[in-house]
Amino acid sequence: GGKMNVNSLSIVRHTRNYAAMVHFYRESLGMKVVTSWDEHDNRGTLLSPGEKVGSAVIEVIELGHEAVPGVRPVNVALSIEVDDVDRWHDQLIQIGVTIRRKLEDAPWGHRSFGIDDPDGFRIWFYADIPNK
Repeated sequence: GGKMNVNSLSIVRHTRNYAAMVHFYRESLGMKVVTSWDEHDNRGTLLSPGEKVGSAVIEVIELGHEAVPGVRPVNVALSIEVDDVDRWHDQLIQIGVTIRRKLEDAPWGHRSFGIDDPDGFRIWFYADIPNK
C-alpha cells in the first residue's frame, strides 16, 4: 500500500473544570483559540500552541453529566520544547502558576521544569542546555 499520512494531532483534555482549563491554556500558556463551540450539553475549545507545531492542537472538552471523571492521568504528560526555558519559567511564576518540579539540567542535555494544568495533567517545558 501507499504511505500513510497523518494530517493533524490533537491532545484531548476531557474536563469538569471547563472554564478554568480554557483560561489556563489560553491565558497562562498563551495558546490561541482556533475554534470553540457551545451547544446544549456540548462545549469545547481547540487551542494552538503556535505555528511551529503546525496543526497540532490541545482540545479542551467539557465532560457531560453522564461522563465519569477519571483520576489524574498517570504515565502520560505533555512535553513542550521552547526557545528560552528560563524565561518561560520566570513568566509562569510571575503570573502565579505553581512550579511542580523545579528548573534543572538533565544529563541528556535538556534544561526543564514541570507544571500541572488545573486537572493535574503534568506539562514539561524544556530546551537544550545553553552552551556556557
